[in-house]
Amino acid sequence: MNSKYPTWLEIDLQAISNNCHSIIRDTCTPLMAIVKADAYGYGAVQVAQSALRGGATWLGVARFDEARQLRKAGITAPVLVMGMVTSQEVDEAVASGVTLTLHNLDSMALFAQRSKAVSSTIKAHLKIDTGMGRLGVLPGEVVDFARQAQVLGIKVDGIFSHLATAEEDDHPLNLLQISRFAEAIMMLKTAGLRPEWAHLANSAGAYYLPQSRFDLVRMGNVVLGLRIRIDKPLPDHYKPSLRWKAILASCRKLPAGWGVGYGQSYISSGQEWIGVVPVGYGDGLRRFPGNHVLVHGSKCPVIGKLCLDQLMVRLPGPMPTGEEVVIIGRQDNESIEVHDLAGLYGTSQVDVTTLINKRVPRVYYDDF
Repeated sequence: MNSKYPTWLEIDLQAISNNCHSIIRDTCTPLMAIVKADAYGYGAVQVAQSALRGGATWLGVARFDEARQLRKAGITAPVLVMGMVTSQEVDEAVASGVTLTLHNLDSMALFAQRSKAVSSTIKAHLKIDTGMGRLGVLPGEVVDFARQAQVLGIKVDGIFSHLATAEEDDHPLNLLQISRFAEAIMMLKTAGLRPEWAHLANSAGAYYLPQSRFDLVRMGNVVLGLRIRIDKPLPDHYKPSLRWKAILASCRKLPAGWGVGYGQSYISSGQEWIGVVPVGYGDGLRRFPGNHVLVHGSKCPVIGKLCLDQLMVRLPGPMPTGEEVVIIGRQDNESIEVHDLAGLYGTSQVDVTTLINKRVPRVYYDDF
């Protein structure tokens, strides 16, 4: 295989656009595409552009610097910073036209102070804590809080909360959070303060709890073609948008009884073909037993302890240097997907992708 990189990610931007189109069609609700943490490792600017092309209305990030990067790339769509902003960031955030999260009295005081100082209105979405226990005002405080923000010149054009257990079937907190959120919206409406945008549903909520959709659905996993739950496939019209590949650096026949890797935790039981692949835990693969890679259409076990920069793999036979190796993706009739690694590691899918190191180049395609 002719590649200029020893290992790289391939990301299908057309799949991302198609996934967004499918989300909007399936939920009948406008979409806020979540691109925080560099779009979970896929590339925030590229994913944001593709999501907007697929019909997304809003973009969501966790920190202002992430919104800054989108604006510097020429993206003018509405962006919500869902976390806190520092006092040093507020003026630039206002100037760039992003929407901030109003979540306590301190944030209200900061926004009011800076709005007055720069003679500009700050746009904010009010965060309500309906049961997540993170940022937000309590539901019973929402009317007084929104009224005070209005007096101070803060434009509250949205209200949102976050579901804590939407991936768990029939968890009683789900309906309780939806009820608390709906009641808060009704109180605001009665007071003449109901904002334009109310949003609660994450990926799991949007699909498993349709009553949580309100005016927007906030989705990251499904935008990227990742499963909502690792044990439950998405409908076939959603496509994974990431493949992780490498090239085989070496293939040798080792004699019986030969140790492989640090600590010699693997000893060959007979003559074995052992390959070396330039991918290690420094690239984001986890140092867990049970890893496999795909070589020549076969699922091959990673043996010995994973190295920082390399792994060793037991091959079914001799393979040429430069042979394509797939860490995530499909090769012939075999596949290893992000949800497979998440299941092996006992973590979330975006934990897997977010931690793929930046030294692994991202190569973008409009179609695989």
